[in-house]
Amino acid sequence: MDQQDQKREQIIDAALKRFAHFGLNKTTMNEIAGDLNFSKALLYYYFPDKLSLYAAVLEQVFAEITEVIDKALQDAKTPESAIKIYIEARKSFLEKYFPILDFNKFLNAEKYQVLKKLLNKSNESEIGHIKNIIQIGINAGNYQVKDIEYIAKLLFDAILGVRIIYINTAQVQFGIDKDFLNMISNRQKDIMSIFLKGLEK
Repeated sequence: MDQQDQKREQIIDAALKRFAHFGLNKTTMNEIAGDLNFSKALLYYYFPDKLSLYAAVLEQVFAEITEVIDKALQDAKTPESAIKIYIEARKSFLEKYFPILDFNKFLNAEKYQVLKKLLNKSNESEIGHIKNIIQIGINAGNYQVKDIEYIAKLLFDAILGVRIIYINTAQVQFGIDKDFLNMISNRQKDIMSIFLKGLEK
């Protein structure tokens, strides 16, 4: 890694710590620069505004959860165990990174093209995980599926809907409690189980 890449990674790591502790809105670029003993000019050289830095932090966080689930699903032997792995991993991800997830911006991603692109990439990764879960059932001879891509996207729409409805309705604030996340996770798990049951031969 060259010096420029190192500085960029340092900035992302410092921003992640700030966002995780204080949230996006209460963190300033000046504070991040101060944490690193960087000048404001140097910080803005790498990231022209806070939104672009926020997107870089999210990209790193989303890559982490994708890698964790990819690896965990390799050990799943049944769709039921795969669902549990998938839901529990995503719940752990939310518990760890909740303070940096600005749901107001996510729900209005059309206004923030850099976030829209990132969320689309994250959604594609999540659809890929669902396809892997369905494929486990197909390989075991349990599921009969003609178009796995369509079915995976349909199931993703359902669990994403649950996520958005509850988070939007609750108007979540910084430091949400684990009971709320458990409630969402349990509903998503139930939807996936019932949905996949309908694919059985």
